[in-house]
Amino acid sequence: MARNIARYSISYGLSGCYMPDSVNGPYFAATRKELAALIRAELEFFDMPASLFREVHITRLWQFIRHNGSSVMHFQLNHKGNTLAFHGLTEEEAEQMDVD
Repeated sequence: MARNIARYSISYGLSGCYMPDSVNGPYFAATRKELAALIRAELEFFDMPASLFREVHITRLWQFIRHNGSSVMHFQLNHKGNTLAFHGLTEEEAEQMDVD
């Protein structure tokens, strides 16, 4: 089985708002450790509690990505009315985002 790479864009903003304050990416992670570091770095950057990392269930998330890819594995972390959202990308979407 070919190893999948996690590809994400990340947005941050008020929960429930149509337009986030920021959208960045693409971000890539070839290992579970790299993905965990990316998530932790984003939590720290947006001054969100490090304890939110537990909500990700990184081992299960990485197993899913390895078998199915990240393009269908979106998730978000919420704190005090703000949302940090990870949007899975296909390889083509990541390439297109990287060009822009």
